[in-house]
Amino acid sequence: MVVSGSGENTNKTDFFFLSDILGKKIYAKHGGFIGKVGDAIATVSQMNPEIQGLMLARAGSRFYFPIRNIDLVLLARSKKLSLTQDPPNSMVLNGSHFLVREILYDKQIVDVNGAKVERVNDVRILCSGERAYLTDVDVGFTGLSRRLGFGNFLLWLAKTIGKDPKEELIPWKFVQPLPERFPGPIQVMLRQEQIKRLHPGELADIIEELDRDERLTLVENIGAEDAADALEEAPIGVQTSILRDLDTDFAADILEEMEPAVAADVIDKLPVEAKESIMAAMEADERAQIELLVQAEDDTAASLMTVDFISCPETTTSTDALELLRKNADEIESITYVYCVNDESCLCGVVSLRDLILGKPDAILSGIMNQRLATLRPDDDWETVANLFLKLRFKALPVVNDDCKILGIVTFQHSFDELLTYYHRLAS
Repeated sequence: MVVSGSGENTNKTDFFFLSDILGKKIYAKHGGFIGKVGDAIATVSQMNPEIQGLMLARAGSRFYFPIRNIDLVLLARSKKLSLTQDPPNSMVLNGSHFLVREILYDKQIVDVNGAKVERVNDVRILCSGERAYLTDVDVGFTGLSRRLGFGNFLLWLAKTIGKDPKEELIPWKFVQPLPERFPGPIQVMLRQEQIKRLHPGELADIIEELDRDERLTLVENIGAEDAADALEEAPIGVQTSILRDLDTDFAADILEEMEPAVAADVIDKLPVEAKESIMAAMEADERAQIELLVQAEDDTAASLMTVDFISCPETTTSTDALELLRKNADEIESITYVYCVNDESCLCGVVSLRDLILGKPDAILSGIMNQRLATLRPDDDWETVANLFLKLRFKALPVVNDDCKILGIVTFQHSFDELLTYYHRLAS
């Protein structure tokens, strides 16, 4: 069947799939064979990439033609296409172009909407007038069957059994192509921002599903702060495999952004050479904090604690304490209590965030703090820690030395996984 290409789409607006035009033959006005469609050429954009041309293959060579005078919808619905006008002059690819099939087919992408990794089986295209755009990627079985040539059989089978085949399309706006698959200009910042808005746990799940190179590329592109949040939720094996292969300075930046207790666990599991180089690249204060935690004995309160907490003199006013909290909120993940110290820097009381907010602005902490302290020693075992949490229901417990100077805190949230066995045992 030969269908003439008029240069204007028969249907002004219509959808088809990239697989519908791949392999189709295009002939010139007077019957000469121009080439077989091998790919579509699109331009990068913040929205839906626009199809600019086709890559045609003939006798082992590639030719690039703009889609002007080529009716893509007619091409998709026929076995071959004869142009009614002379073929347009060939186009030259530049840095704003990419080959759709080459870049997307069988590649992994992140579905930002569904927060998961998918593999692209096909790409849906919208034709509107003489322009065409990528609108969706097909990650379902229907897309794969279409590509393999038994899409019509699948439709017939579905119709026979009375069920419509389920399309699994992901709109382009919800898709972030993994950057390492997209050299140069395909780094669409809108998509990067979508990824960064995912919950760290969702992003950690995505990272875990990727291979080594994809993990590294994704982590490098989202930045140290977001990478730290995501890696805190990832298994220790994923954490160490990424950090040991990253640039040393960037790995150090990530560890500085991580909760210190988690960073210490990761550092402790790294190969010696990677551990030493990353620690050397860290800021002195962060390095000292992590070294303290790394040196803690296993299964002790010290191994669970974080050195990120808020403390201030007992003579501080509520207003000043709240201002201190605001200034340090970005650096400290768990802000539930303010720990009060005396002139000798010894722990003497604790004030909850609730009491600070509800109290009078000019109230002195020594007048509202709770002096009945529940504390841990660095060498207390995990059962002791779990027993205190279970008994007192506090959200955090301070760890103090022999002089009652606070070394850090153990939070219920970050110690929960390690202490879960003890909670079961103590509660039974």
